[in-house]
This record gives sequence, structure tokens and C-alpha cells, in this order.
Amino acid sequence: MILTKVITISAIISLSLSAYANDAITPYVVGGVDSKSLELPWQVYLEINKNGATYACGGTLITDDWVVTAAHCLNESDSRTVFSPVNINQVTVYSGGIDRTSSGNMSGNVVTELIAHPDYGRVDVIGDIALLKLSLPVSLPALPIKLMDDDSQIDADIEFNAGTSNNLVVSGWGRTSADRTQTTNILQKTVVNGVDDDTCALNWRLFGVESKFICANAYDRGSCNGDSGGPLIWQNKSARSDNDRGYRLAGVVSFGLLDQCADYQYPDVYTEVNHYSAWIKAKIEEVDMPGTYQSPDSSFTQDIFLMEESTPPSESTPPSESSGGGISYSFVVLLAGFLLHRRKN
Repeated sequence: MILTKVITISAIISLSLSAYANDAITPYVVGGVDSKSLELPWQVYLEINKNGATYACGGTLITDDWVVTAAHCLNESDSRTVFSPVNINQVTVYSGGIDRTSSGNMSGNVVTELIAHPDYGRVDVIGDIALLKLSLPVSLPALPIKLMDDDSQIDADIEFNAGTSNNLVVSGWGRTSADRTQTTNILQKTVVNGVDDDTCALNWRLFGVESKFICANAYDRGSCNGDSGGPLIWQNKSARSDNDRGYRLAGVVSFGLLDQCADYQYPDVYTEVNHYSAWIKAKIEEVDMPGTYQSPDSSFTQDIFLMEESTPPSESTPPSESSGGGISYSFVVLLAGFLLHRRKN
């Protein structure tokens, strides 16, 4: 079975921009470590209110007022075959911090536009990507990251280094144990290995659509419930001396195995950003103005691939959850008995 990475909180929680009151939410990365302050300034935290419940997802700043996330995070419908976007006033974007509690000093941002890729919610799982426009530019220390601009580089990197540690880092506030019972309030990160297209297609029966996905895994490490929509970051080694250290947004957390997180046999699946980069830029310019999209010129100072030991995440009993996110029954058949479940929490 496949697992979506969004956490559902079945309690009514009072939220406002002035009071970041989500301490009760336990939406987190398996086998990761605590990120450092300012280490992953592109990472944002989404809260989506739907039918009296609060859902948690991740997202990535790609300009100072645009966020990339997963389309399934923003589905109002409970149907697995219908995509109906939530209203923009149901979504709040928090930026600029690693602690998602009220003491974490994250900034709340109002959403003014929600754009999901038109392919999402159709026959299969492609197109699981969406854009959120913010009412104002985010405040420092939040910073945007560049989009992946050449998939041939990362494909070659993954093919050459298959089965070994690659230049891939996934981060999020999702569950921190494979059985989804452990949580933490601090943004987690971990290094994962890229899986070549043929191997991933064989494992997931994703034949013919490999170019739309990046797959990654590692022993006892990976994304989990609550990480949906968050970033998979790759480093362009030829640009690592640049101000942005060559960091690129390569993927968006989409789905994985339902039975457990971080299952090595079934790699986590990420929407491949490069495949949708032209669509992203076009939609931004439709809203802002033709010719206005500019790749960010951010400076990053920390090596995100360092995995220093940190205090183990605290254990807690998660609140009741439901799987959010669209799914196609025909794709279930294609997966030969596996149930697609996106990593929304």
C-alpha cells in the first residue's frame, strides 16, 4: 500500500496570524536530525483547515511570495478521484523558522492565489504539484530557492551513484518513526539516495511516466505523514562555490508506502520539479505580469548535507488521522493490489 504525507488533526484549533496557536498539532522525516536555524530558509509549513480539522503539509519558497507544494494537500474533496481546491482562506503559510510551536516565532502569511496543476486528480498520480501566491513577500530570515533547471544533471548523478548517498536532502515536520507514532516540533532533515527511473518504475509500476517523478530511499530514512508538499533538495556540484551553493528544488514530496514510512523496497516518490518548471513560471507570470518571473538570487551559508547528531525526537501518541489527497482507482489496479495513500497528515 502507498502512503500520503499529510497529517489530519481531528480537533478544532484556533488559528490566527497574530497567534501561531498550533502547539496541539503533531503533524515529521524518519531517521532525520534537527535542522539548524537558518539552515533551510526556503522551507515553509502549511496549515489547511477543512471540515473542522486541520491538515499539515510542507512547502518551498521559490520566490519571496510564491510557494510550491503538493496538489493533494489542497484538495477539499474527500473523494480519491476528484480534485476540488480548498478556498484560499483555509490555508495559512508559516515561514522563517524551524520550531512550529507558538514559541517558534514563525511568520504567518496570507494566501491570495491557489493554482493546482490541471493533470492532478485525473486518471493517475501525475501532476501532484501546486502553487500558492502570498499577499506580501515573506520576511527574513525566510529565503527562496532556485528551481531544478536541468534534469539531465540529476539523472546522471543518480545513475552514477545508484545505491550510494546522493546529493539529496528531504525535510519536513512529518512523523519521525516508520510506524508513524513519533513526532517532534522541530524541522527535520535527512540525506537520501536517488533511485534510478527504471528501478522505481519497476517497484511502483510507474511505467511510461518516469520523467514526472524522482524516487529516493535510504535504510530507515525517508519522508512520512506530514511531509507532503515539502522539498527534496539537490546540489549542483558545479555551482557549489556560488552564493546559493548550487542548491536546487528537485522534487516535491508526493507519496510512499502505506504500511510504513521509509521502506527501502518501495522508494518515496517525489513530483519532479524540472518537468513542471515551465508550467510554474508561466502561471507565476499569468498572475504577476508577463516577463516578471526571476530566479531568486539568495545566499546560503550552511552545508545542508551535514548530518550532525541531535536529541532524538520526543515520542507521543498522534491524534486521529485520515488520509487526505486524491487518488485514482485505475492506478490502484495498475499497482497490482497496492493502495495509494499520499503523505498528508
